[in-house]
Amino acid sequence: MNFPGIKQLFFGLTLTVVSVTITLLALEGGLRVFYPGIGNLKAIITQAPYGDSRTYMLEPGKQVTFSGLHERLKKPVLWQVNAQGVRSSKPLPPKSEKFRVATFGDSETFGWSVSIEDTFQRRMEQIDSSVEVINLGTPGYNAENVADHMEKTLPSLKADFIFYLFHKNDLEGPLKFSPAFASSQLYLLYKKSKERIMRGLFPNLTGSRYSPERIKMFRRQADRMLEISRRENVPLLIGLLKWRFVKTLQPSAQTDCDPSLKPLPCSVNGQAGFWAGTIDIEAIRKKSKRTDGHMMATSHREVAELLCRVISGDRKSSCVPSGWE
Repeated sequence: MNFPGIKQLFFGLTLTVVSVTITLLALEGGLRVFYPGIGNLKAIITQAPYGDSRTYMLEPGKQVTFSGLHERLKKPVLWQVNAQGVRSSKPLPPKSEKFRVATFGDSETFGWSVSIEDTFQRRMEQIDSSVEVINLGTPGYNAENVADHMEKTLPSLKADFIFYLFHKNDLEGPLKFSPAFASSQLYLLYKKSKERIMRGLFPNLTGSRYSPERIKMFRRQADRMLEISRRENVPLLIGLLKWRFVKTLQPSAQTDCDPSLKPLPCSVNGQAGFWAGTIDIEAIRKKSKRTDGHMMATSHREVAELLCRVISGDRKSSCVPSGWE
């Protein structure tokens, strides 16, 4: 037997493993120093309870100063999660006489690059003091996570209106919470980049963002959201950051709306009954530059103004339907 050859092979394999380990540790350390935004993201999330298909959620009571992920923000923003697990600087009050809007989605709904006061939710409250807008946005959620989130939270929220801000990455598979996800910034960066890389190399690959499989998934989840809103007898509005995806929705998602009438295709008149519609947010998003890949404060303000016009039936300085008061 060639023992020197075996020893040499073993030494080579050991050296390779050690080199790869040192490289990965160096990358992990570098990310923590020069790419701290990844750490901010995982600092505000926690594993969802057993049986919750979302796998992760915002961690109640967390507070993180965020300075950017892909680019440094001009001014760091404070990410605050209240005791009920929603982005807010104050506890969620019991249902009052105010018109309550529940907003769902991913990082754009959350308000990734802006302060709480600059989110479209707070802007709506500044326009009309008789409206209360709850920010249930969670970074990384896809359409299935959002539908699960609606199903879990809406019965207790007693909302008067539901708004889902759809982003194109809602078509992707959901991020999975795992020990590696929770502890490694390198692993999280890989998970966030994998979809983009695979989509660029293999655009028709099964499971990629625009594959027939993912479009069908979105249609299923849109129908779930509609069914949830019907069950709760609450109007549902889907805001599209990619307007062309209005064509992928089932016809039931366009009830009483004309998608050709932009930027105000829908209106809500009165309080009674189920209502659903779609609205173009892409036109607003394209007007202004984005910060760290997300809407700036000016865009959030325009979204707030548009939502108030849609919900109120184009009444000035109002964010509630006519006849609701």
